[in-house]
Amino acid sequence: MKFWFLALIIPSLAFAFTSTPKPECSTLDLRESLGEVRDQKKISWCYAFTASDMLGHTFNLPEKVSAADVAIGYNDTKIGQFVRWLDVIVVNLKDPDLAKLAHQTGFNKAALITSMKEGWCPENIFPSEAWTKMIQTPEGWVEEQVPLHNAMLEIAVLHAERKNLTPQNLPYYYSFKNVGAAEFIELLQNKKVAGFYSALREAVCRDDRRPFDYRWKVKMVIKNPKIFDRISEQLETGRLVGLDYDSRVLTDNSNHGVNISELHTSSLVARRWNEERKTCEFLVRNSHGNACGLKYDPTIDCDAGSLWLSESQIFKNMTSIVFMLSGN
Repeated sequence: MKFWFLALIIPSLAFAFTSTPKPECSTLDLRESLGEVRDQKKISWCYAFTASDMLGHTFNLPEKVSAADVAIGYNDTKIGQFVRWLDVIVVNLKDPDLAKLAHQTGFNKAALITSMKEGWCPENIFPSEAWTKMIQTPEGWVEEQVPLHNAMLEIAVLHAERKNLTPQNLPYYYSFKNVGAAEFIELLQNKKVAGFYSALREAVCRDDRRPFDYRWKVKMVIKNPKIFDRISEQLETGRLVGLDYDSRVLTDNSNHGVNISELHTSSLVARRWNEERKTCEFLVRNSHGNACGLKYDPTIDCDAGSLWLSESQIFKNMTSIVFMLSGN
């Protein structure tokens, strides 16, 4: 764990990088297996969306991996529990909503290792973008899709009143496979907020969790002058690369340096040579939907929610990369 925290600090040191020459920057694109970019909205599970894409691509899975399952599984690890405690009790003590949510931030490397150990749950079983809210009305139950951040705040409201809840007076609940109104109330009444999400994950995915046939090694490399050699090496082998970086570069391409509060994780999924700018560029697959528009710097070439950044832009804002190596 000390190594991971150290990785956030060391890259702030300034040194030059070795740029990729044009002959070594051939066009390649690994997006075909990934589908559309998912949208994390206000939920800070970028590392889990990245890890789920990396797992799906690496193991050539037939369905998308649930990022919600990856994130909540990570939260149950020792490092996940420690960082939650640190976040709620020390770092963000004045944020009243933080303790009401499943823990938000995490490490891509740890999430990958944990997921390979526990197996994966399909996205269509345990969704990662919005949950199905069932609202009780005089005419019956009405269904509505609610983004995860809002859903968790609403679940916290029910949790505070859990002792008095019955299927008859329940104003709303969130519906999943294996979880109806009665099961939802039981989970609320038997668990604290953090434990509720772990129990929910287990209940929803219990019939659909699938093991990985084997495990891959996970490698983390801190920013260094030869980092783009490692990135290209992995992409050319057909493997995605997780990138830890300062997200402000996406809205301001002149940003440089790393603020820990702005740390973000995305995957690098493609490479090309930009003849006009005479530089090698890499495609950052963000996790904020497939739209472009005003939310990104207009000088950055946006492609269905993914953004082409030059080596210089990436290097000035990155801390480290994570990739998977065959254990065979």
